[in-house]
Amino acid sequence: MIDLGNTRVLLVVFGMPGCGACDEFVPKFLQRVEAHQKQGAPFRVVQGNDKKIEPGEIPVMLYDAAAENEGLQDFADSLGISATPTTCMLTRRSGTTKIEGAISPAEVDALLQAAVRANR
Repeated sequence: MIDLGNTRVLLVVFGMPGCGACDEFVPKFLQRVEAHQKQGAPFRVVQGNDKKIEPGEIPVMLYDAAAENEGLQDFADSLGISATPTTCMLTRRSGTTKIEGAISPAEVDALLQAAVRANR
């Protein structure tokens, strides 16, 4: 399990294989994350074998909402995930922002900028 003890904000995208909206949205979301990284934003797309996030980094996690993983399903249930794609920003200070459906690049940019602000 990844150590998120040093994190102030976390971005999570729930999708499903074969979900047309997810298949279209997730690559576009990741392109926007990469564009922000190139401008100095501390986003880190978390891969399966990552164990620790460095202080100041903003983890970006992609989850299969249909995965047969009880812990993941409990996490999705705690966030009220009922549709895919759903993008969540979880912060220690201001709680959770949840956006259902594929959102526009401008809306992704606004969410990423909010994550950077919450990370300060």
